[in-house]
This record gives sequence, structure tokens and C-alpha cells, in this order.
Amino acid sequence: MSWFKVCRRNCISFLALQLFCLVSWCVLSDAEEQKCLDLARNATARNIRGSLQCVRGLNTRDCMDRIKNGTADAASMSADDIYAAGLCHGLELAAGESHNGVDGINYYVVVIARRSTSDLSLLEMHERSSCHPGIRTTVGWTVPIGYLVNTSQISVGEQCNFPRSVGNFFGYSCVPGVKDPQHDPRGNNPKNLCEACIGDENDRHICANNHKERHYGESGALRCVAENLGDVAFVKHTTVFDNLDGKNQESWALDLEIEDLKLLCPDGTEAGLDEYERCHLSAVPTNAVVVRVEDKCRVWKYLERLQNVFGNATEGFSLFSSAGYGESDLLFSDATHHLQRVLGSYTSWLGPTYTTMLQAFECEGKCVSVR
Repeated sequence: MSWFKVCRRNCISFLALQLFCLVSWCVLSDAEEQKCLDLARNATARNIRGSLQCVRGLNTRDCMDRIKNGTADAASMSADDIYAAGLCHGLELAAGESHNGVDGINYYVVVIARRSTSDLSLLEMHERSSCHPGIRTTVGWTVPIGYLVNTSQISVGEQCNFPRSVGNFFGYSCVPGVKDPQHDPRGNNPKNLCEACIGDENDRHICANNHKERHYGESGALRCVAENLGDVAFVKHTTVFDNLDGKNQESWALDLEIEDLKLLCPDGTEAGLDEYERCHLSAVPTNAVVVRVEDKCRVWKYLERLQNVFGNATEGFSLFSSAGYGESDLLFSDATHHLQRVLGSYTSWLGPTYTTMLQAFECEGKCVSVR
């Protein structure tokens, strides 16, 4: 049986009958479009069965629309966008990234505290102080606030005002960007959500949603705890190790010792920093390729052929490298080791814990904002 008949029979897709199983990929920047075009050209040169077409999307939500209406077939998306694509558009996944041999896990969101801080538990966080990498970030907002809502420590009520509820819960915090007009159009987000922020060396840009605020980002949130301005920091499991052993030459990091810190676990216990696999709020899944349900097989078969040729290339075009394009993580994350097939639903890829975190925000009308 010819490969064309196999493709038609297995994928059960009308497009599989045209142009040798054409796959149309939605890209978001000039650099990503160029890498896509280079991939298409190299695939043709290596006689890889199928054809790749590059379609420019305005943004991630536009790519969702294009995939749903058939003007594009696939795009790589992050976890939060995967949830929106599945929930609001009925889209599914064909493949997902594997990083460093760990299938489907990008990183863990952990809660770090000073070891000297006593009477501190994730089950009793009311009126404690907190340090967040930034407003509306996965690490600094979606996961920790979703956890607090799902454990009934925070209630947002009928008005669904998360900043106000978070401000009422914590004593004081640093949530960079919480007072920006984009996130606080009426100017009434609680001031205490910026009280653990310090701005720049001249006391300007306090609570800014960028590095001018020295407590911005994962390293900034860790600094917030190290400087005793917060009881807990919500960060990636790699954050501490990225700032120790001289990797960060700032004075606060040079004075930091791994023995000074501990992890807080969801069951109320404590753990060492190297125990993040059992002591974390959530595992955040890696990016995955969003497609229409009927195209799961077709797109995977084409991606499988591409990665067999370009996945571990040491010279020439490399599927998982963005070197030479001026940007990072184009088409796929540069940390990708290989792509794995996704046979289950998008929620199975996200995992029950992370999906539950996202569901805590459903009152905000996630699908209403999808255009």
C-alpha cells in the first residue's frame, strides 16, 4: 500500500488527500516565520513526505481561530493557551515537548521560605507576606492563587475580583504590575500588593512590571524573601539553584546559602530544596502542538518524519534550535529534546492539578476574551 493511501486511511482527513498531506503552521513573528520557511525548504530538499506551509497569525488567539476555521492546521502553544484552545475552541493536541528526557514537564512551581521562619504552613497563609514574580504569570499568579482558591483559603465571590481577594488575604506582598493600568484600569487594586516591592536603586518604579522593580521575576521574588520582606516566594524549582554558587553576583545572592531556605508543601509539611518533585504546588506542562481533533494523527505523522531527520541534527537545519534567528523558542522551545505523541485529551496533557488551577479562574470568562 502506498504512503498516500496509508495517510488517507489512518488520518481520515480531507486535507490528507491534497498536496501530499499538507500541514499549515501558524507563526507569530518574522523570526518564527523565517524558521518555518527554512524548515519547509529543508524538508522538501530531504524528500520528506508531506508539505509544510507557514501562515502568519496576529497573536496566539488568532492562531486558535485559524486552526478552528481551517485556515491553519497547527501551532505550538504554552499550557495556559492550550487550556483556552481546548475549552473555548474544542481543539486538541497532536504532540508535546519533552525536556531533558522528562516527558511533558517543563518545571515545578514551588513555595520557598526562610528556614528560620516558624509557624508557617501553606495551609495557613492568611495575613502572611508573599513575593510573586509578576501579575498574571503562571508562576506568580495562576498557580499560587489557583491553589489558594481551590483550598478555600481565598474566595473571590460573585464579583470575581482576584486582586482584591488576594490583597485581603495576604498581609502585604510584592506583585509586580498589579497597579499597571492594563491590570488595574480603575486604579482600585489593593496597595498592599505592592508594599513588599522596592523599585530601583533610587526608589522609583516601585511595583513596575519589569526589571526596574528589583523584586520582579523569579530571581526578584527570591530576593524578596532573602531580604526578609516576604515570608514566601512563588518561583520555579530551578530559581534558587540559578542564583547560587556565584551564578548571581548581586550581594543578596552572594550571601544566600541553600541551608537558609526550605520548601513548603501543599500538605502542610516542609522539605529541602531538592525535594521539589514531591513538594510543589503544580507541575507546569511543556508546550504542545494544538490541532483540530480530526488532524491529531495527520499532524503527528508529519512531525514524526520531521524530527527523525532534523530532531538531533548536529549540522545544517535543527528543529529544536533557534540559533541564528535573533529570537528564542521558535516553533518549539529550544530546550526540547524530542516531541512525543499525545494520544489523550488536552486536559490529560495539562494534568489534573494544573487543570484545576486554571479552572479556579473560570469566573473571569476565559472564553469571552478569545477573539
